[in-house]
Amino acid sequence: MSLTPIHTTDSEPLLRRVRRMGLVLTGDQQLADGILRDAFLRARTAFQSSHDLNDQDVFKLGFDAYDDAVHKKGVVVILGRSGKNDGTLGGRVNQLSYVERVAIALLLVEDMSPKAGAVLSGRPPQVLEEALSTALKKLENKPNEDDHDPQT
Repeated sequence: MSLTPIHTTDSEPLLRRVRRMGLVLTGDQQLADGILRDAFLRARTAFQSSHDLNDQDVFKLGFDAYDDAVHKKGVVVILGRSGKNDGTLGGRVNQLSYVERVAIALLLVEDMSPKAGAVLSGRPPQVLEEALSTALKKLENKPNEDDHDPQT
């Protein structure tokens, strides 16, 4: 996917990371891409005028755009009706709270330290660590796992 204004082959790994984070945070790739595209369009002048823009700035822009969308544009309603838990990993991720998704995206997927995740997300490191622990426990528990009796 090519998103304006970042569309060089050098930025493709970064875009994949930011899009993956958006998928984890919103639960919907099309929604995440739309949020990111809007953020890039709003920030176009900064991208064109800044020579020292780095991957961290772009990643922060993406995170902030997703976070703002969830908290200020009603996307949280979408998170609340994110589909039923069909037992797949994606289905189980869709059942996580937003803070748990943030912890998964930053600490697990992006392999950030709790301190770095706290700086980016504005949440205390302890909150992120606890949310990650809770999320991992939820993801390990498959639905209907106890309902199936192999002897029947």
